[in-house]
Amino acid sequence: MKKATKVTLLSLFVFPGAGHLLLKKYAIATGFILSFTYLLLGIIKKIHNKTQQVIESIIQGEIPMEISAIREALVEKGALENSNLTVISYLLLIIWCIAAFDAYRIATKEAQDTDNLQ
Repeated sequence: MKKATKVTLLSLFVFPGAGHLLLKKYAIATGFILSFTYLLLGIIKKIHNKTQQVIESIIQGEIPMEISAIREALVEKGALENSNLTVISYLLLIIWCIAAFDAYRIATKEAQDTDNLQ
């Protein structure tokens, strides 16, 4: 398998920045990994906090144990259908795609430079 394909697949299917680690581009890899992780942990924390509020309301008996009532409460709290979370999700997707494309670009450039030296 070509190196460009390998680093692209690593960045797409393992984690953004994983391909850069294979290319020994540690600064770029760190940037992608840290930015993606920061946003991912932020979105997980927000969803967790909002769902925890709903769980507490269920335990206290304020929300009945019915799927429709629980879903409605999650929507009200913003755990589902939240524009802020949607924007963060799109940012995660953009970072992931840029990381894969950049890993491919760097690997292709290195392959061309190696071919030109020979």
